Order: sequence, then C-alpha cells, then structure tokens
Amino acid sequence: MLILTGCVSVRAIRYEAAARPPQPDCTIDILEAKDVNRPYKVIGQVEAAADERINLAKVMNKLRDAARKMGGQTLLDLQHQAVGLGVPISQDGSLYLGYVRDLWSAKVIVWEKIDL
Repeated sequence: MLILTGCVSVRAIRYEAAARPPQPDCTIDILEAKDVNRPYKVIGQVEAAADERINLAKVMNKLRDAARKMGGQTLLDLQHQAVGLGVPISQDGSLYLGYVRDLWSAKVIVWEKIDL
C-alpha cells in the first residue's frame, strides 16, 4: 500500500496475510526494542519519504496513521536516513544538484496478552 500525501509519501507493509481491524483511537507510541519489557508481535513496517523541509511532527503523524490503519499499537525502532537524489557535483559526492529526501521506517507491533 502506498499513500501519497503532498510532500510525504507513506508505505505500509503487512507481514500477516489476514488484515487486522484498524485502531483509529489508539495512541501510537514510538519505542526502542531495548526499552520494551513485555511480549509483542511485529505485524508489519511503515516507511515514509519526505522532503527535507517537511515538519518532523507531520512525518511522525503520517507513520502513526499508517500503523493505526494496519491495526498496530506501537512503532518500534524508528530509523532515519537522509538521501540525496540527483547528480553529484563535487568529487567526493557530498554536493548534489537535486534535493535531499528524508527516509523514515519503523516496525509496527501489537502487544501480546500476558498469561498470569
């Protein structure tokens, strides 16, 4: 699934064959796996590509919205990479004639029930 929203494009990749119901009211936290101390299941991944001038909060909201539509409850291990698109104009490749895109990705998880 690819969602184009102005200067931010979002892609959701499901890891399960059966679709989960959306979680429209779920607060989607962004966590690091090393800080999680309860069982969870990775149900997919969300990715965003944004113009470098886009507000970070807008990008995070787009990722959260995609996770909610997938039925997710939390984003895990958010990754970021800035990529220059265009033609290198310096010998070392540090300057481009073109533009820079910010690429973001995170795993989408659901919390598993804890048996007591």
